[in-house]
Amino acid sequence: MSGADWDRQLKDAEDNLNNKAGQMGRLKVEFDHNLNKLNDSYYPKMRPLKVQVYQSLHQQHFLEKEIQWKERILDRMRTEGGAFNEQLHMAKDREEELLQVLPKFQDAIKSLEALTPEDMKVLRKYEHPPQLVLETMEATLIVKGEYNTEWTEAKVMLSDAYFFGFFLNRAKQYDVDNVDEELLQKLEVYMMNPDFEPVVVAAASIPCGALCKWVRAIYEYARTRQIIRVNGLGMEDIQADVEKLKEQLFLKKEEIAGAEQKLAGFQSEFEQRRRDLKIRYDQTMDPLQETFFEAHHQYGTLYTSPRRNV
Repeated sequence: MSGADWDRQLKDAEDNLNNKAGQMGRLKVEFDHNLNKLNDSYYPKMRPLKVQVYQSLHQQHFLEKEIQWKERILDRMRTEGGAFNEQLHMAKDREEELLQVLPKFQDAIKSLEALTPEDMKVLRKYEHPPQLVLETMEATLIVKGEYNTEWTEAKVMLSDAYFFGFFLNRAKQYDVDNVDEELLQKLEVYMMNPDFEPVVVAAASIPCGALCKWVRAIYEYARTRQIIRVNGLGMEDIQADVEKLKEQLFLKKEEIAGAEQKLAGFQSEFEQRRRDLKIRYDQTMDPLQETFFEAHHQYGTLYTSPRRNV
């Protein structure tokens, strides 16, 4: 084989190899595009249902807690009879309830204490923070009692001097026993957001993940304290409350079941369509990969052939 023939064959082999690689690349791009379109088509159907389930589970949690608490009062009333005094006879139970939720606050403080100046530096660099960062800082500033919850105000709080020199100590000493109804109502908006979870928020910002945990712990403790506060109601009134709460709980569970059923249906459809898409992709890609490997082998054989030097 002449040198010119070898050069031509090598050029043809290289062109063939590049062509196969290009086909594989275009196929992968097409597959990713179709997968994104599939995701985009199901997101508007599934997201509202996921939010509905999350919010309903949040409400169910506190309905169950209130029912359990009032049933404990009724049990104690039956035991103590006419001598029952809610302030006195439920004191130990109230303390136990609060001790069950207090560890969440303590864990949140540990997460805040674990933050470093470098963590805060990364957070402060945001000129246009992700929405979750903004929402977390808004919630934090609301808990602090600030009226201005803008990012500019948040950055002041996030300075090393303020955060480590003042805020951490204030966070540890926060008076969780005196959170008023107005603050709870303001925080409810954030509690109903399925993305306002420490793990999710931490993916956007580690410090905000810790702050989210702190805000949620304060809310949980305060809501629990609100449920177990002394109300002075008689047995009949409490029984009536329990019946109403159980009815609400039943309806809430029905609502959750209905939403989860719809969600499962969409999820099943989505998974099936994604599998079908992957099957079609593999059916095209697998033979193409074989021809690519053949082209690669042909090119490698020619490239290392002794005839190259002829």
